[in-house]
Amino acid sequence: MKNELQNLTEDISRLYEEITQKTESLGQIDSITRLYDELQSQLQSISSEEVDLLQSQIKSTLEQMVGISKSLAVIKTLKTALNGHDDMVDHIKKASSGTNSRRSLEDR
Repeated sequence: MKNELQNLTEDISRLYEEITQKTESLGQIDSITRLYDELQSQLQSISSEEVDLLQSQIKSTLEQMVGISKSLAVIKTLKTALNGHDDMVDHIKKASSGTNSRRSLEDR
């Protein structure tokens, strides 16, 4: 009899734990359901026209940024070319001034 009572108590305890676990998981499901409902109501407050307008504004901004980027690339190329030209002119000036100084020494 004592054994039967102990087994019955263990069964009741195990069933109580299972019920507690299921209740906790239902609480999580309830939380997820509330979040879903909240998200759905927030999305309903945004019109399709607003989304379309934002998309077109973003697209326009991106196109302008691409244009700016291309212009900057051209500027960089020009700057590199001009700096190379300036370096070449400096090199020629140095070379000719070196030649002139040699000539002046030879003339003496």
